[in-house]
Amino acid sequence: MKELVYKIIDFFTFGKGLKKTFHGHALRLPTRYINYFPSDYEVDNFNFLKQRCKSNDIVLDIGAHIGLFAVVAAQLSKPDGKVYAFEPAPSTNSLLKKTIALNKMHHTIEPRDEAMGKENGKTTFYVSDDKADNSNSLVSYKEDRELHGIDINIVTIDGFVQEKKLNRVNFMKIDVEGAEYDAIRGGTNTFKTLRPYCILAIHPEPIAAKGDNQADIYDFIFNLGYKITFENKELSREELSNNKEMIDLHLIPI
Repeated sequence: MKELVYKIIDFFTFGKGLKKTFHGHALRLPTRYINYFPSDYEVDNFNFLKQRCKSNDIVLDIGAHIGLFAVVAAQLSKPDGKVYAFEPAPSTNSLLKKTIALNKMHHTIEPRDEAMGKENGKTTFYVSDDKADNSNSLVSYKEDRELHGIDINIVTIDGFVQEKKLNRVNFMKIDVEGAEYDAIRGGTNTFKTLRPYCILAIHPEPIAAKGDNQADIYDFIFNLGYKITFENKELSREELSNNKEMIDLHLIPI
């Protein structure tokens, strides 16, 4: 019944999606996903973005999903900023492109279909039948849904920055469902030389399933010269090592 209602709304709105405001930013989302995010969604992350992302900044959104974060980042970085939005799941990537179109952000947001890892190449990415599943991952760890392995391209942050000849990256969001350690290791030079602010989503269950651990992630970031915070407080190595919940770290160059 809901699907029919959304189709009717989509028909009468001429496929222009529906408008919603997140943290003071008005944007449009595909009709079917207007209620996917509450209005107060990830308030700490968006406050951090708004504090750190400025006009004309370059942003990497790694794990862009359907594009909510990418659109807000694009609005903050206008008029001449650039957002590179990475979403490897084909069906979700199509929704990302639709969100970009609905918000007329073609010139600011560049959708990408690669995953980010520690080296360039091909790999298997695990996706569910849910078109906007936010748990699609390089790590096959979910037992509550059927996952299908698909072949995708994987690149490194450093390789992408070099390919695009970027002399600055001001902000990154990394939300890669368990492949966090590989993603940040693939960006070693970028973190060391360009010093972007970063939101890093930590997913303990897939991190462990992959064979990585949070202490190594902490050490790697700390040794790059970053302050690691959670909920506006500096986080210790022990606290992250013992963490069992999905949390978003804010990384601040020092």
